[in-house]
Amino acid sequence: MEESNYKEWSVDFNGKIIKVSNWWNWEGKCSADLYLDNEHLHQNTDILVNPNKAMLFKSDVSDDIKSIEVFSAGFFSVKLSIMVNGTVILQDKLSLLDRFAKLFFSKK
Repeated sequence: MEESNYKEWSVDFNGKIIKVSNWWNWEGKCSADLYLDNEHLHQNTDILVNPNKAMLFKSDVSDDIKSIEVFSAGFFSVKLSIMVNGTVILQDKLSLLDRFAKLFFSKK
């Protein structure tokens, strides 16, 4: 299957590469995937995600990584926030419209 509308984010954390990939197509298929040094940790295939809840999550990853959480938002394009051990290590800037759209989702 062709992965259209593909986007990828990578960040170095203590010498380890955390990568998130995301794609979707007009047939309603999609996938978001979390990797650590090319090891696949988690996948989410929900077409709509709540930007106030972690879309991807993995706990007890290694001695120095207790948790990785990935949040997704964005009205016209996918924007991410990656947290390691509760600290944001990568965050795309949200537009005014992105921040407004987030208000319509539950925080629970």
